[in-house]
Amino acid sequence: MRSQATKRTVWLGRGLTAAALLVAAMMPLLARGARAQDTAPTLEIVSPAPGAQITTDDIEVTVKISNFTIDCAEAGRPDKDGEGHIHVMLDGMTMASLTNFYCTESFTISGDGLAAGTHTLIVDLATNTHVDLMETAREVEIDYQPTTVRPLPEANDRGEPGVELVSPTDGAEVEAAFTVEVAPVNFAPSATLEGKQNVPGYGHYHVFVDTDMAMIGMAMESSPETGMGSPEAGMDEMHMKAMAGMVAMPGTNTFDLDLSAWGPGEHTIWIEPVQNDHTTFETFGHVEFTVTVK
Repeated sequence: MRSQATKRTVWLGRGLTAAALLVAAMMPLLARGARAQDTAPTLEIVSPAPGAQITTDDIEVTVKISNFTIDCAEAGRPDKDGEGHIHVMLDGMTMASLTNFYCTESFTISGDGLAAGTHTLIVDLATNTHVDLMETAREVEIDYQPTTVRPLPEANDRGEPGVELVSPTDGAEVEAAFTVEVAPVNFAPSATLEGKQNVPGYGHYHVFVDTDMAMIGMAMESSPETGMGSPEAGMDEMHMKAMAGMVAMPGTNTFDLDLSAWGPGEHTIWIEPVQNDHTTFETFGHVEFTVTVK
């Protein structure tokens, strides 16, 4: 008959063996988890530094991105893992605060309409269909003290906003990358005011390619008081539906489009005027036309 000490030794040995087997079995899972962590998209705000005092009129931003490809030619296209662009917001994680989307690691945020004082800069990665990857969101608080404060322009409501197509003509054959020219109706487009407070008579354009605009219209339905949603709503699913298919948010009447990712053939382009906070005007006109990419 074995002694108690022998029994304890046997069970201890069996316990160590079982533990070793469990660790060995878990190692591949742990390794896969570590690899997934190593390959997950990340974003770091290099500058401005937290608490930095900004004395220039505009805000220069530099970020560092890992495990992610930024490509504005794919904006609006179906999502692909590890591909998209950069969203930048001021003073709130909302579409109303979106200054635009970017495809370089260095870019400039305009100081137009920005009061001196403390502001929060928020940057994250987003998919091709503009869905924010919240785990990549980073923010810094800055002290904005420009040499010259540039206030918002005075309201200039001239009637129902709209837009007219100048070129290319409807049905034109174009290269994959081509220039679009439009003429605004009763509003002044301004890229520097994007994400700022609304001012009657000002805004920018939203440009969509091959998009079901009836769906977009449903996503953007709301009361006149709240636009696409209250500021507290954030970049929610409804907002994202309103951005799927969007290829550009230009604040100029002449801008370039690159449809190389969309392929040759006929494509439908929709351009509409919107307010500074990206909501549509209460009543507005738009332009819709087709081009055939060679």
